[in-house]
Amino acid sequence: MRCLSCGSRFTREEVSLDELPPRCQCGTVLKDDVVHFKEPIPLDVMSESENEALQCDLMLVCGTSAVVYPFANLPRIARFHSRGLVPSLGVTGHSTTVKIIEVNADPTPLTHEGISDYLVRGKTGETLPRIVEEVKKSIKT
Repeated sequence: MRCLSCGSRFTREEVSLDELPPRCQCGTVLKDDVVHFKEPIPLDVMSESENEALQCDLMLVCGTSAVVYPFANLPRIARFHSRGLVPSLGVTGHSTTVKIIEVNADPTPLTHEGISDYLVRGKTGETLPRIVEEVKKSIKT
């Protein structure tokens, strides 16, 4: 759960449901720590996501239309950074190349723009377990 005022986060076990709605130590109402449509993404989450995109060697983009921003930009951040087209923002140890793999039922703007290196077509819930099984097999051999 997350405080709407100070941004503190709590596990469900840490929150008493004796008082409804549950409240933070600062007195403000707590909500589930999810982002609903049209809600802002917490700044710490967005910042961490951008830093991870800047440092990744492989990005999986799964089950998305890739049109909801700002997260739709994360593959672009990874791609353009790997090509040296955006400043590193102080991130060190990033790779010079990144592989971006989409797992989606249909192509997205990332596919059409050439942001993704590969498109694995299929339903994410069915395709990802199959990929995991194949990776496990290849590790054993």
